[in-house]
Amino acid sequence: MSEIKKLTAEELQSVVSVREEYSSLVIALGELEIEKAELLDNQRKLKQRELTIAQELTAKYGEGTIDIETGEFK
Repeated sequence: MSEIKKLTAEELQSVVSVREEYSSLVIALGELEIEKAELLDNQRKLKQRELTIAQELTAKYGEGTIDIETGEFK
């Protein structure tokens, strides 16, 4: 029968520490992916709002440009 070998307390702590850091990193990456998906969804919604406003203004004023500083339609 082979002899049972044990890690030193320092070696075991090193292994545990690396595993904990890895787990934390995986969790953080998952949270980033969720946040990224939410941000992309918000971007899509904002773009849709922008298109809707543009269509409404085009229907009301026709084709042209808006001076954001003065509110003038040209």
